[in-house]
Amino acid sequence: MSIAGRFSRLVTSPIKHHIYVSRSHDVAVNLSIEHYLFQESHPASTILFLYVNKPCVVIGTNQNPWFEVNHALIRRNTVDSSPRYDGPLESIQNTVKVLRRRSGGGTVFHDLGNVNFSVIFPLPDRVINYKHAEMVVRAIRKTNPRARVNHRHDIVLDPGPLLEKINWPDPEDTHRTAYAFGDGELAPRKISGSAGKASGQRGLHHGTCLLASPNLSSISEYLRSPAAPFMFTKATPSVPSPVANIISPDTPSQTASNLQHQIINAFIHMYNIDITNIPLPQESTTTLTSNENCASGTLDSSLLEIPEIRSGHDELQSPEWLYEQKREFTLSSHPHKADHRLRPPLPNWFPPSARVQLVIKSGLLTSSTISMSSDPAIAASEAESIDAVIKNTRIIKMHSFRKLLGENVSFEGEEPKRDIYRVGSWLDWILLGHTINL
Repeated sequence: MSIAGRFSRLVTSPIKHHIYVSRSHDVAVNLSIEHYLFQESHPASTILFLYVNKPCVVIGTNQNPWFEVNHALIRRNTVDSSPRYDGPLESIQNTVKVLRRRSGGGTVFHDLGNVNFSVIFPLPDRVINYKHAEMVVRAIRKTNPRARVNHRHDIVLDPGPLLEKINWPDPEDTHRTAYAFGDGELAPRKISGSAGKASGQRGLHHGTCLLASPNLSSISEYLRSPAAPFMFTKATPSVPSPVANIISPDTPSQTASNLQHQIINAFIHMYNIDITNIPLPQESTTTLTSNENCASGTLDSSLLEIPEIRSGHDELQSPEWLYEQKREFTLSSHPHKADHRLRPPLPNWFPPSARVQLVIKSGLLTSSTISMSSDPAIAASEAESIDAVIKNTRIIKMHSFRKLLGENVSFEGEEPKRDIYRVGSWLDWILLGHTINL
């Protein structure tokens, strides 16, 4: 029987505990295996699944990708970066993928220096229990004793000096450390964000562990959208936090495989699992073993042979799943009646009398009010002409606002024509991530 067939049998069996590690570094593969485990596993089982992904940005199921992701930076990290790709969003071939997961929470950045954990467990009362963050802290403390769980169920490092011994907490207390923290330079550094979801009798808690990310200094750039200050949306926003790696000059060297085994050992200890004759997963080979109490194995992309995992994988990679969820947002260059917030300064080349307001629902541009003139009557006429051109456009299929407006909207005089090109360039940059083209 194939690995995929054996895996399906194990997952649906009444074996109480499962431990799996993925050899794949494809985020769509790993999230689809995770979803399969959540949907198809025996309701009485508890499962630990560990994986490491290539560089990618993963947004929560209730989030807006235009609000969360710097598309201009994503475009700079394309497979074929010369010449730079400025086509529609649906066709970008990224070295840094962007995906929407199926759980809530905020946007995170994954790379090969980041270990991801997922625990799936019985949930008779439909209340997510974040005790597994405490389990992960116990594993991390083998390398860095500064780790603890905060009030948001994130894992942070306390960066300050060692406290007086009289103030040290109980070593088993996973919510306090023997190190100081405060504001500014002493603010706790986030090393793990987590999210959860519940369905029927099953709960899922998963999260990240920044072990030794080489991209630490640029993570905030990927997660800082230039469109966000101009948007009004009811989507769940991320909560920015200062981040750090688990490994520092003061800690011993560590590999992703080492940390995975520490998390596995913490899981075994937490659930008092009998692992007699069960070898722990080995990264070098794809294997599956089990006894009456525990199943264990190393997985890979061959599990795409399972139809549910294949369909989940394909859905996660589709631009429709990422960009066209049933959510509405407004993008506006200036404050207006429904959104009085001040906006950041516009580029000095943005036409001073121009105004832009777009309403986008499920990735479809449902209405627009774009004008160049300061005269209300002329502005209304301009807005009507422009709306007729761009209304009902799917954003993921848009090649360029600049080109669409410049070729299909006719204004008298060179200045209005120049202004419409510049407004189009601003929209290309802020929504599509294009290079600014004046």
